[in-house]
Amino acid sequence: MKQAGNWFGTATLYISFALALFWTLSTLSQVENLVPDHEAVYATSLLVHIPPNSNDDAYHIVSVDLDGQSMPLNIDTSTGDTFVASDQCDTANSKSGCYALDAAFKLEENTIIHNQKFELEVGIGRSTGQLATLRANVSGLEVQILDVKLISYIALIDKAMPDSFQHGSFAGILGLGMRTSSSQWLQFQKLPLIDTLITQGKLAKPLFSLRFPRLGDPNAMAGIFSLGEIEGRVHAEADQIQRCRSVLVVSTPRHTNQTSLAPFDWHMLTHRKRSPENTNDLSTSAWSVSLEGLRMNGVESPVSQGQVRPDAKHVSVIDSGAPHIYLPTDDLHAVVKNFEGKTEVRRKSSQGFPGEEVYFECSVPQSLELKVNGVWYLVDPLDMLVSHSSHTAEDGTVMCRAGIGSRQSAKLGDSVLGMPFLRSVFTIYDYMSTDMFSKTPRLGLLSLVDQRLAKSRYVDLYTNRLP
Repeated sequence: MKQAGNWFGTATLYISFALALFWTLSTLSQVENLVPDHEAVYATSLLVHIPPNSNDDAYHIVSVDLDGQSMPLNIDTSTGDTFVASDQCDTANSKSGCYALDAAFKLEENTIIHNQKFELEVGIGRSTGQLATLRANVSGLEVQILDVKLISYIALIDKAMPDSFQHGSFAGILGLGMRTSSSQWLQFQKLPLIDTLITQGKLAKPLFSLRFPRLGDPNAMAGIFSLGEIEGRVHAEADQIQRCRSVLVVSTPRHTNQTSLAPFDWHMLTHRKRSPENTNDLSTSAWSVSLEGLRMNGVESPVSQGQVRPDAKHVSVIDSGAPHIYLPTDDLHAVVKNFEGKTEVRRKSSQGFPGEEVYFECSVPQSLELKVNGVWYLVDPLDMLVSHSSHTAEDGTVMCRAGIGSRQSAKLGDSVLGMPFLRSVFTIYDYMSTDMFSKTPRLGLLSLVDQRLAKSRYVDLYTNRLP
């Protein structure tokens, strides 16, 4: 990651982060609560960071207090499990997933739940540990140990496969996915962290929102994770957005003393079947939507039929733990045909799954649009360039890896909308009810990309994402 040229620039950057967070927190009281005034409800926001030891923006972290220990956790919207590496996990062995980790959780015996061995997929294999009862504090929202049903259950990992924590970039995962994608729920019927916060009545509303930072973009240096409330300030002017299906009153960046109607697209989740054996079980298992079309540089291509639903709808999972957008192989090839400039497609395994990577000329912006439930969303061309991924071809062309690829895994859906998509939209994850499942959850999306300026911004900024 490129460093600031001097201490003054660094100080200015951190001051801007602090001011942005203060402004955001000051707006939280403006939105009406969904519960009676006498109930104890809260909302809070945390800064989202790119790991300081990382030279890319594939993963994003927040700091969560676990039993008084501040732990950097990677945000993952595809799993319901929150887990952290314990000090029993080997940090000195290069073959251990905890290698180079300097923020492992200091284990206390009385927090362990004995005889409840925990296994889950992390990185390219399975990691193991024990369930523990920990007091979790998320920026002032404390999960209290009230009784056995309301304890915060966190997995402490003592053995991890290589690259589980990306060479010490983070110490664990903050799982924001559905409980039906939670190993601790499926194995032991223990509620995940976010479910526990909602069950204990800690959130003003049963929702959270996310906006992610982008490496090398001065307009997207800070991200925000808001719990119990929709972030009050969105980095998009209302007059730049044409969709008017649903609206939220927010203050605009240029006129902080006024309010404007910023339109969100609300999407009811597209369910999937729980297992290949039961094709009629369409239980909600992920934050997932229906992907209906692809468009590269203005040329549209169809989306393949889905494999996880009996009606063949194409289910695409919203996954902040995925560093790229993953499409079926045929869909990827159709998109690559419409790239501008030189391209290369390489076969390679991704997180243990066979797939393909795409490379293109770094200097040529590529415009990928995704049609979600009838609405087109543009992926910022900057997010189509994987940071610090360039190499020089034999003819001297500087090539960069694209933010899309293929991966042969349909565990949760037919495709995965990972970080290139999520950096380009503001997302709201709304359970709709405090019991979380009596109503179908919905996903709110707001594009943060100005289509008129996207390519010109790319020309000005793309070198910031090169080594």
